Formats: sequence, C-alpha cells, structure tokens
Amino acid sequence: METGFFRFASDETFATKIYPVASQLVWMVCGLFLLAAYFGLDVINYGLHYPQLQNLIFLAAGITVLDVLSALPFAKLRYDKRPLRYAWIKLSGLLLNIILVLYFLNEFGGTAVENLYWVLLANLIGSALTLILLLPEIKNAFTIADWKICNRLLKYVSPLIIVTLSFIVIQYGATSILKYFLPGDALQNLEASSSFNAAMRLAVIMNLFVTAFNYAAEPFFFRHAKQDQAPQLFARLSLYFIIACCFIYLVMGLFIDVFAKLLDKNFRDELFLVNILLLANIFMGLYSNFSSWYKLSDNNRLMAIVSVFGMLLMLVLNVLLIPYLGNSSAAYANLTAYLFICALAYYQGQKKYPIPYPILKMTMWLLATVLTVVFIPGIYTFFKIESLVQYSLSFLILIAFGYAGYKLECKKKLV
Repeated sequence: METGFFRFASDETFATKIYPVASQLVWMVCGLFLLAAYFGLDVINYGLHYPQLQNLIFLAAGITVLDVLSALPFAKLRYDKRPLRYAWIKLSGLLLNIILVLYFLNEFGGTAVENLYWVLLANLIGSALTLILLLPEIKNAFTIADWKICNRLLKYVSPLIIVTLSFIVIQYGATSILKYFLPGDALQNLEASSSFNAAMRLAVIMNLFVTAFNYAAEPFFFRHAKQDQAPQLFARLSLYFIIACCFIYLVMGLFIDVFAKLLDKNFRDELFLVNILLLANIFMGLYSNFSSWYKLSDNNRLMAIVSVFGMLLMLVLNVLLIPYLGNSSAAYANLTAYLFICALAYYQGQKKYPIPYPILKMTMWLLATVLTVVFIPGIYTFFKIESLVQYSLSFLILIAFGYAGYKLECKKKLV
C-alpha cells in the first residue's frame, strides 16, 4: 500500500485523493487481521509448534497491527520530504522500546517465556507511542474518501502482496526451513542452526542499508519518473547504490573478526557465511532497483510472477541442498534466488522500460570488492601479519576505496 500511495500521489489526478482511501483500507484490513488472529490462535500455535507461547501470539499480532498502521503515515512523510519528523518519531518509539526492555527484564525478568512476554510488551508500548506521535498524519487520513479510485488502487497493489510475501520467505524463511528439514526435531534443529542465525545477524547491516535506501529511493523513482532524463538518473543512482554496498561489504569482510566479537564464542562457527549473506543482500537491493520499472509502468503482476519464481527456487534449493550442505544451503539458496530474480528483472526491463544501467562498471566495482575480501585476509595469514598492522592496512584499503569511488563516480552530481 505504501507503493500504491507513491504511485497515485505522483499523479496529479489522484494526488489529494489517494491518502484517505489507502489509509482507511489499511485500518479495515488491520481490524480483520486482529479478528483472524484472535479466533485462529489455536491454528497458528499448532503451526508454530510452540505450545508454551500461545498466550503471546495475540500480543505479537498487536505489535504487527500498530506497525502496519504507522506505515502509511511514515510513507506520507517520506513523500513530503520531511526526514527530520520521520527520524525523531522513529527514534522515539525505538528508544522507549529499549528503555522498557531493560527496565522490565531488570525488575521482572524470570524464565525465558516470561522474558519474552516483557520484550513483546515493551515493543507494543513503543509501537503505540509511534502511532500516537503520528496522529496529525493519521487525522488527515480520515477525511471523506473518494472510493471511486479504490478498485484501481487494489488492482495495482494486490500483486505486491505476493511480491512482499515472496521477499519475506526468501529473506527470513531460512530459519523455519532449517527448523523443519534438518534431521532433528524442531528445537534441536533451531539449536543446530544457531550459528547460521548469528551470521545472518552480522549480515543485517547490509540489509539495514538496503532498506534505508529503498525507503528513500521508492518515492524518488515515482517523483522523477516523468522527467526526460529519468532513465539516466535511475541508472546513475543504481551505480551509487552498488558503490555504497561495496564499501559496507569491505568493512564487514576486512574486519569480520572485530564484528564477530558481538557474538558469543559458541556462535562463531559459520562466519564464512556472512560474506555470502552480505552479497545476497546486495542483490536484493539491486533487484529493488532493477524492478522499479514494474511499478512505474503498472506491471506489478509480472513482478509478482518473477518474485514467486525466486521464492520457489529458494525453497527447492534448500530442500535439495540441506542434506548435503546443512546450514550453508540457506545462504547459497538465498544468494542464488536474489541473483536469479535480479537478472530476470533486468532482462525484462531492458525490453519494456529500458534504463541504461552501467552494468560493466557495477560489475567491476562488485568484483573488485569481493576479490579484495577473499584474498586480503589470506595474504595477512600467509605472511603472518600482526593484528594491529592488519587493521591499519585494511583501514588504508577502505580510504583508497572511498577516495576512488568519490573521485571516479560520486563526485558527479545526481540531479
């Protein structure tokens, strides 16, 4: 619905009509979701295989609803170019959440299930504060809605539900897949995949950047789509995206032993997967760039089909590879799925909505980065270079990369 809002807000015919219609639809769906969660608790709990957590499911559903209700008001702030208000509201809810988690666990902490209850309660209160701070934007959502555009809006956004579901499965489904397809029972498999989950947590920094980029890029794409120079603009933005991702990849790859200290020593067995997951997240972000043409040209159904193919590929690869590769299969399947849909979106886009992406430049930046992360640590080990010297040399590599990126590409103005 955020994407639907950006799409129709960029059209003068619907600019003032779309926000009330989209917002009221979201509120109605959230009400139905809460009812379904309440009456379907037993079914949900059966599927999760955690009988001791049944009382927490509805609490988690409440958090989900509050976050969804705040999504469109935040989207409006993004489209209206109000980053400061966006940021301080987000930070306010986050800080309250953290403070309450620390307070509740310190004062009332007990068993694992009790601790989870307090964590979820803190999250619920933080999300509620966020929604309260967005009341000025929410108030504007309940003006009289022009429901004549509802069918057109739903036709546009409904395929994006499939797209989002596919992304959720590709990005976050590995833990559940490993839980069911590794050889032990559910709890044993979760414990066996703990090192993989730890690697995912380290790789999340790339995911955070990609998410932040998409938050800014999506309204940017719609706002500039009708300009004559839009294809060149979008192509250059993708190059900047790759350079920024490569820098993050270098930081994580060259200083992985430093970041590993964030993890308990028992969860550092599969740190080699971090580089694979970082690369997968880069292609996830690149897919968001290459797939922008679907949304701009109202081809969301085709985007849904491509996303489903990616999801199915990820699931099939996991089922086939888990018996041989164990946890590693999830990382390789994730990377393969994103690479596949990225290539497919690019191929289709060049036929129907050509954008002159500098593919050669993007490939060279990415290839140089990956080779650096692969070989430099090996060179350090071969020559038995001390840690302090390693860090110093790695830091110089980062400075050289940043300088080259700025001098060769980023110094040129985007708009």
